[in-house]
Amino acid sequence: MTKQLDIILAIVPRIMDDFGYTPAGAALLKGNLEKNGFSSKIIDFNAEIDKKYNQGNSSSIINRINNYFLFNNFYHYDTWLIISDLIDSWAKEIVRCNPKWLGISVFSYNSQRAARLLSMRVKFYNSKIKIVIGGSGIATDFTFAETLKEKKIVDHFIRGEGEISLIELLKGNANYPGIDGRAPKQIVDLDNLPFPNYDDYELKTYTNKKGLEALPITGSRGCVRKCTFCDVQHSWPNYYYRSGESIAQEIIHQCERHGVNAFRFTDSLINGSMKAFRDMCVKLSQYRMALPKEKRFIWDTHFIVRSEKQMPPSDFDLMRDAGAGTMLIGVESGSEAVRNHMKKGFTQADLDYTMAQFQRCGIKCRFLMIVGYPTETLEDFNTTLKMFEDYKIYLNSDTIEEVNLGLTLNLLPTTPLYKDREQYNIIQQKNHINEWICRDNPTLNYRERIRRRIILQSHLENLGYKIFEAKNYAKQLLTAWIEMNNLNIDYQVIDNWKYDREKGGLVDNTNYDIYRKY
Repeated sequence: MTKQLDIILAIVPRIMDDFGYTPAGAALLKGNLEKNGFSSKIIDFNAEIDKKYNQGNSSSIINRINNYFLFNNFYHYDTWLIISDLIDSWAKEIVRCNPKWLGISVFSYNSQRAARLLSMRVKFYNSKIKIVIGGSGIATDFTFAETLKEKKIVDHFIRGEGEISLIELLKGNANYPGIDGRAPKQIVDLDNLPFPNYDDYELKTYTNKKGLEALPITGSRGCVRKCTFCDVQHSWPNYYYRSGESIAQEIIHQCERHGVNAFRFTDSLINGSMKAFRDMCVKLSQYRMALPKEKRFIWDTHFIVRSEKQMPPSDFDLMRDAGAGTMLIGVESGSEAVRNHMKKGFTQADLDYTMAQFQRCGIKCRFLMIVGYPTETLEDFNTTLKMFEDYKIYLNSDTIEEVNLGLTLNLLPTTPLYKDREQYNIIQQKNHINEWICRDNPTLNYRERIRRRIILQSHLENLGYKIFEAKNYAKQLLTAWIEMNNLNIDYQVIDNWKYDREKGGLVDNTNYDIYRKY
């Protein structure tokens, strides 16, 4: 008689990593489950959608599916029928496997709809299957998971790092930190965790922007810097990192096991510990440079700007030989005064030095920017415009690969800016993440923030920079701009829909409990 499977780990849509990388969460859990004697299977429903619809004549369907999961916008009834059929087939597949537990990885806010619908459908078919949800999609949202548990749609939820909490839950210890609203406990010894297990993935469904088969790598959790607008420190108050030897060994292991040739670090930064970073680069450069050129891997990562004293030119040489691909840098603003208020921790001279080293070593980068920080004056904004004019030399040398402008600054509820908003003289006018104004800079209202964001994108496009998701952001900006100029109320109710400026469109207000009965 076949032993009953302990847990199925489900990856639900909609996950659209801009680099095309495999989601890491379920693989990290599977590796540790296996180490602790629990049987598990990963089912990647996100990849199933891509295989079924993201090609040929089905491209219009994938757009409608994306619209449903990613943007929560209005959809037609026939789109709902497609979604309903997908959810139903997934639930039946899980029930056929007859696991004791179903773990759903809620990758982000965009995965919440699918997680809710899948949980309801599985419970409808087999209420004996216990369901636990976790992931960054519930990390800072303190209503979604609690509501699902209260309505008995799920049995438990885990916030924070799930490797140990999930093991404890499966052992019957539901009182462990991180479970059902208890304060999470950070894992200190990351080297003691096993490598993630990707054996259940169809890796060919994930290729990065360079067309390479790619896997994520987690080398650290937390951040050494405490930027005022960032919520990383809420999830990981302390910065813990793996040894450089351990990180390098995982990359080598995944290369040899799966034949992948690209990696993306999930870390907030790769160079938090310079010792670990150098040790990793030394080991990887020795291994990589001995490979034939066609088998040499690359890795992309978030990277913090450091001074020449902290990172001499030799470090950039090591990075190049170790496979450094695209570095994602949180530049945020061209104004040093704004960056200082953000507590970014680097000077303009440090940024100039870093860019020169990238150019010298052929390392590419992507700028991450924020428009409309509370202290940003018009002069600060003009300094940002000027910075990109001055940095055209790095555009022309292909050093700056892309610029991510986002939308405008959101006042996230777990950030220092929000927690200390009285100290920063910020007033949150309504319960919206972008309904705020700073008394010390009152002309920077939401309308002005949108205006500057539109101007910056136009300026960069005229200079020749590539803008990440330029068309999609332009659509959302246009929606917000029209609303700010034409609407005198915050929302309009239309049947089961409401207009939500924060999300940029019509949002489903349907009571999904009715779908418990088919």
